[in-house]
Amino acid sequence: MPLSGALFASVSGLDATSTAISVVGDNIANVNTPGFKARRTEFADVLGQSISTAGGFSQIGAGAKVGDIRSQFTQGTFETTNRTTDLAIEGRGFFILDGPQGRAFSRAGIFTFDADGVLVNPEGREVQGFQIDPITQVSNGQVGSIQISNAIAPPRPTSVLDVSVNLDADAPVIPGGFDPADPNGTSELQTVVTVFDSLGNEHSATVFFTKSAINAGPPPSTTWDFNVALPANETTLPPANPGDEQVVQGGGALTFDANGVLTAATGTALTLEFAGGVAPGQPMTLGFGPIAGVGAGDATTQFGTGSATNSFTQDGFAAGSLQGILVDGVGILSGLFSNGETIPIAQVALANFANVEGLQSTGNTNLVATRASGQPLIGSPLSAGLGSVRASSLEQSNVDLATEFVRLIINQRAFQANTRTISTTNDLLGDLVQLGR
Repeated sequence: MPLSGALFASVSGLDATSTAISVVGDNIANVNTPGFKARRTEFADVLGQSISTAGGFSQIGAGAKVGDIRSQFTQGTFETTNRTTDLAIEGRGFFILDGPQGRAFSRAGIFTFDADGVLVNPEGREVQGFQIDPITQVSNGQVGSIQISNAIAPPRPTSVLDVSVNLDADAPVIPGGFDPADPNGTSELQTVVTVFDSLGNEHSATVFFTKSAINAGPPPSTTWDFNVALPANETTLPPANPGDEQVVQGGGALTFDANGVLTAATGTALTLEFAGGVAPGQPMTLGFGPIAGVGAGDATTQFGTGSATNSFTQDGFAAGSLQGILVDGVGILSGLFSNGETIPIAQVALANFANVEGLQSTGNTNLVATRASGQPLIGSPLSAGLGSVRASSLEQSNVDLATEFVRLIINQRAFQANTRTISTTNDLLGDLVQLGR
């Protein structure tokens, strides 16, 4: 190979190392870009020609070239932020983004809601996920834009009411039992509880307890009647007597043993009839805690102390407006509503590829699928090998500045060495020119 071959080999070295320095510069420039993946320049030699030598045929190279610029899809560190919609992926996977230019994929989770309540990235690309029905709380299984606008938690009518009281064992038996015309005079204890109708309207129901019988046994026992009543203006049922302020909706009996333990409860299945155009015949089950030691909740007792209400719980609630968003590790966006309910609304979808290094960058930390990467495999976080989602976090660039500076020094020296080869070859060519003079 003539001396000019050394010149061209050195030029190829200059081109290759210049590209490598550009890649290092791009990595350093994006050291603070969330979701950015560092790239590495991979070199390859260029075959020049084969020559005949005493030992046979040998080969002389013609320089170097850039064989590939490969992205390094290693995990970046996490930065904690104060925005719930800042999301990061821990593990494999990419966020799915749709826009006018088509579908893209990214590890950068800087998201916010636009004016239409759609979750978008800074470019306006819409984050894709699975919508969840707020009533059934089941995903529809279809990938689409995540939209949370004018979200309202529907009300739930009260269907279960649990009451725990202590009834005074020394209270007298009231002849004739409970009388709605004189509710306070014919009951030992009145417990006011909150219940909700089908529209989420709040009502104050009262449970009246009346001691009705003492059985000498054997075994000895005591019976108490209970009656659940609504104010007359809040029910469609007519009062037992004209002018009654309370209208009984239903009731039953409680039986206690000689130790004050509740052993039986009857009439606990009730039907509430609310006024105001709500759904008629609202069923409700009334519970009083464990019966004969079996069951959960706070116990209802009959001890020799004053009658008192210990606690009550019910499962109904009013409608609520959206107050905030919560995102968990499987990417479910739950709404925090003003009625205290937390209801799942949507789930972020992730995508993975058979060959992630085959993805093509389009800028703005976006990647698009190619034939080399294969088609995206879409699923929910923590399924099919996909990673988890971290809320209020951003994945930082995986650029290692120490490594990049070392590569910069090596490429700088390689560039300088190639220029030295060119200057040496130039001197030799000058000597050849001098021979002809």
